[in-house]
Amino acid sequence: MAVFRCGKFPHGDIPIHTTAGIVEFRGGRAVVDDPELIKALREVPDVFGITEEGRPEPPVGRPAQSAPKAAWVEWAVGRGMDREQAEDLTKTELIALGQLSDDSSEED
Repeated sequence: MAVFRCGKFPHGDIPIHTTAGIVEFRGGRAVVDDPELIKALREVPDVFGITEEGRPEPPVGRPAQSAPKAAWVEWAVGRGMDREQAEDLTKTELIALGQLSDDSSEED
């Protein structure tokens, strides 16, 4: 069994089409038992912001300004921000946080 979250659609019920079939996310979350669906969800394009609970995430580089908000949310969460807090911010606010982060790292 694996639990997945969908950063692009964190609320409501949404079907995500994978190479192995459709996975229903409810409230941005899906519990999956089928090994083929688990494998397929791990290969869904990053634009959907699919993450697996309990699975370590590789460090997320700062997204391009043109990246979707979901990518900026994942970036902020990867840097330690609470997911709900990151989702409540606008894309512009998340970008500003990225610029602040860049400024503070230059001072080190």
